[in-house]
Amino acid sequence: METRLETMRRLVRSMLGLAMVALLSACVTVNIYFPAAAAQKLADQVVEQVYRAAEKGKVDVHEKGTAPTDASPSSPSARGQSSAALAPSAWVRPRATSPWWERSAGAVANTVFTTVSGTAEAAADLNASSPGVVAARAELESLAAQMQPYFVSGAVGYTSAGLVAVHDADAVSLAQRAALPSLVSSYNRALDNLYQQIADANGHPEWKAQIQETFAQAWIRKAPPGYWYQTAGGSWQRK
Repeated sequence: METRLETMRRLVRSMLGLAMVALLSACVTVNIYFPAAAAQKLADQVVEQVYRAAEKGKVDVHEKGTAPTDASPSSPSARGQSSAALAPSAWVRPRATSPWWERSAGAVANTVFTTVSGTAEAAADLNASSPGVVAARAELESLAAQMQPYFVSGAVGYTSAGLVAVHDADAVSLAQRAALPSLVSSYNRALDNLYQQIADANGHPEWKAQIQETFAQAWIRKAPPGYWYQTAGGSWQRK
């Protein structure tokens, strides 16, 4: 019996060691992986909403999964549950306890699977529901409504860096021209803050540059007809 027990212990230690190596490798993969497809999907959604805000005025930001739910005990679904359904059944036999080595190996395997699955999940979506991201989007949409006349007239346009620059200040009235530098500066700060908030919300502040590059392409690609944009070479073109 002792020989068999020692053999099982050695086997479990070997399994745990291999599992830990796999776990560390998976963690490294998650840390260095930038989900480009998810970033483009998020950028397209945010850009479209900001452009709608510029056309119609400020709109509310509704994040997926934030709809109110009625989970109070007074709800019909909660009242419909009988106390018997919540109580343990006398006919259910207690589950047998697995040996400690099986429980340990199972726990580590589940951790490895969860970590590896995290890579696929990160590739499928990016977190855009943090308070910082929501606030940054709301600020940007509010400023976009103020920037609308400048975009339409061609006074300003998006750059290849995902920011806004003055294209032709003479395209607007003198009164509008006086407010232009301050408004452009505020808008660029809001853009920069949005990119950083998205990176921070996903636990990777170093992704900010890649997120900004992804948004830069989306601003130009989805710009309404007549909007001006600046290429990487510095020349201006009209949509």
